[in-house]
Amino acid sequence: MKKTILYAAVLAGLVMTGCKKDKMDPNEEELITTLKVTLTEQGTGAVTTFQFKDPDGDAGNPPTQFDEIIVKPNKTYTCVLQVLNESVSPAEDITDEIKAEDIDHQFYYTVSGANMTVIGLDNDKLGLPLGVNSTWVTTGASTGKIQITLKHKPGIKASGDPVTKGDTDIELPNSGFTLKVQ
Repeated sequence: MKKTILYAAVLAGLVMTGCKKDKMDPNEEELITTLKVTLTEQGTGAVTTFQFKDPDGDAGNPPTQFDEIIVKPNKTYTCVLQVLNESVSPAEDITDEIKAEDIDHQFYYTVSGANMTVIGLDNDKLGLPLGVNSTWVTTGASTGKIQITLKHKPGIKASGDPVTKGDTDIELPNSGFTLKVQ
């Protein structure tokens, strides 16, 4: 009798565990298909948008659009990023979610070979860098790259974090956008 009760208890436990619903991850990674970089030239107000589009995210197919960013020397630009999932209709603006969860996200800008610096990143609610908005300052003519990386850092974001800290939500292939200062 004791064995029967023990077997029944074990079986009931297995059935209850097997029927338990999976918990949804509240920070499940979103599909990012598009990164828009909008630059506004200070002084003139001229606006230009550059895009990276990869309809399947990083699932293996090559990007369908990877614009070359062209800016003028000795100018200052206000940069605004927009992150989208265009695999759904209407397109989902993931930028809103990034802003809502700003203490867990950070954009990094890595410039190589071009005479340009990125400064003045906007901050999250705790005063740490977010980077949806930034300022780009160019000097002499040059050609190089700008890599834009979005990191997800729930509970671990701190001042001066390296780009290697956290999980990568998006990092452009081939070291980023080609950047021409001309």
